[in-house]
Amino acid sequence: MQNWEIIEAYFRDKNFAQMEIDSFNQFVKKKLPEIVEENSEIVPKIEEVKIELSDIEVSNPKIVEADGSPRSEFFPMEARTRNRSYSGPLSLTMRMLRRDVEQDIRRAYIGELPIMLKSKLCWLNGKSDDELIEMGEDPKDPGGYFIINGSEKALMTQEVLASDRVLISENAKKEIDAEVISTRGAFKGRVRVSRKNDGMLNITFPSSPKKLKLFVLLKALGLKTLREFKDAFPDEKEIENDLLLNWQQTVVKTEEEALDRLGKYVAPGQVIDYRLRRAQEVIDAFLLPHIGQKKEDRLTKAYYLTMMATKAIESAYNLRSEDDKDHYSNKRLELSGKLMEHLFRYSFKYFIKDLKFQIDRTVTRRRKLNISTVVRPGAVSERIRFAMSTGNWIGRATGVSKFMDRVNYLSPLTDLRKVKSPLNKNRELYEARDVHGTHWGRLGPVETPDGPQCGLVKNLALMAEVTTESEEAPIEELLHKKGVKMRKL
Repeated sequence: MQNWEIIEAYFRDKNFAQMEIDSFNQFVKKKLPEIVEENSEIVPKIEEVKIELSDIEVSNPKIVEADGSPRSEFFPMEARTRNRSYSGPLSLTMRMLRRDVEQDIRRAYIGELPIMLKSKLCWLNGKSDDELIEMGEDPKDPGGYFIINGSEKALMTQEVLASDRVLISENAKKEIDAEVISTRGAFKGRVRVSRKNDGMLNITFPSSPKKLKLFVLLKALGLKTLREFKDAFPDEKEIENDLLLNWQQTVVKTEEEALDRLGKYVAPGQVIDYRLRRAQEVIDAFLLPHIGQKKEDRLTKAYYLTMMATKAIESAYNLRSEDDKDHYSNKRLELSGKLMEHLFRYSFKYFIKDLKFQIDRTVTRRRKLNISTVVRPGAVSERIRFAMSTGNWIGRATGVSKFMDRVNYLSPLTDLRKVKSPLNKNRELYEARDVHGTHWGRLGPVETPDGPQCGLVKNLALMAEVTTESEEAPIEELLHKKGVKMRKL
């Protein structure tokens, strides 16, 4: 092979599990503080008490012996041989206020977080081959996995449909759907704009009525006159036909009427003021949350929905082709860091729920209230350890955490490169199992198991790399500095 020298040079300097390590490092550095920021203020049922959370920190793996003595240096080999978990303590600053007066402030230990081997928090990070041998490690071991109760566990990369991306498809009734999975934090909401065969446009989103007309919702979002509707849609003959048809069929005249139509479904039997307020809350919270969840974002949501409707109309008139859900540009791979983010967000929510319960119980029993008595560290640790041990993840996903084979040198490497689809293995799903043209250079078509998992469990190609998540704000800022202007709708 003429290119063997290049391939050899590539693997000489590249860590096989580097993308998993980078993903975990990003989770610890950026996502952990974001999750705490989402839940920075806890208000229990006892109204005068409030707790503020800030400055979460994960330390290098430590161990507390049976006699209670802590030891700061705890290496992976010791975790393997003693059937312990290789995890670091989590701590954050908790500030307790009572009637806006500070009662207690302290750095509280809230649980343990499993640490990925060779990540920035691991004791093996940056060590030379000789130092690794002295610590009982194989210098050729790539890392990128966890040690839970002495067992080595690799997290299987999950293949999911891309969030915040509009996909056009035809449903069983031969109607055109424009769908987007809108994601914000832990919330994922599917928003669907459907064009019926008679040209009418309907919309469904979480907590919405089943047959809600799109134009009713657009009026509730702030579009009032026919001129405003025409300006929101492109100036094409086919689109204008559908627009006028929907406009004539919409009996709702004002924004208040449109909100009341939605309010009668989400708050039936309530007074009109409450119905209107509840309808606005539902629109802000559950409709396209990735755009925003404030009152000022409603008009932007309206323009986004008109864009989805435009795509559905164009597809109905054969001006636009359907989107291929199996095309890899419409997929995203969730690496270890993203999976740990889902798991920690769920565990942290449970910790907050438990914290509220402990505060309410302490106050009800008339005991002295302080931070050390209401924090129960097991609330976070138990859920994380259970998921990592069993592989049962958030969102009913199973087999996410896998016992890592050490049968030969190649077995752990394939475990670190596995990609699992969430689709049901008992269904035929021929197209989802097929090799797609966009798999070329990204996924190895040969290494897939026989039987029900065939085509659903895949392996990344040896030289394929997955990038970690990046923020949009710095790119938008750069574009504004370069003089790029937003098109006025």
